[in-house]
Amino acid sequence: MKKLLFSLLFIGSLTVFSEKLSAQTIYREPATASQKSDDGVLVAYPNPARDFIIVKAKDSSVKIKSVTFYSILGMQMLQVNVNMNSGEINLEKLRPGKYLMRYIMTDNTQRITQIIKQ
Repeated sequence: MKKLLFSLLFIGSLTVFSEKLSAQTIYREPATASQKSDDGVLVAYPNPARDFIIVKAKDSSVKIKSVTFYSILGMQMLQVNVNMNSGEINLEKLRPGKYLMRYIMTDNTQRITQIIKQ
């Protein structure tokens, strides 16, 4: 009797465990080829990028002063003065890889986001 009760409890716990696993996999967001980097202040897309990246401030009254790209090792690779609410930045000078993109807004907001150059 104890073995039967133990077996039922064990099988029941496996069923609950498997339901939790399947629930986690059902609600995953599908990966897209081109995504936006959105940190609440600025939107940068496409990410990953090939030849260019578009940056756009979410607040229309704030302009983007400058955008600077750094290697993962912290070396400055490219700096662009934008001085507009949105702009297209040419990435042809950057080699493929991961970069940290630091931007400064006219209200002195500074943020860093990660960009991938293909």
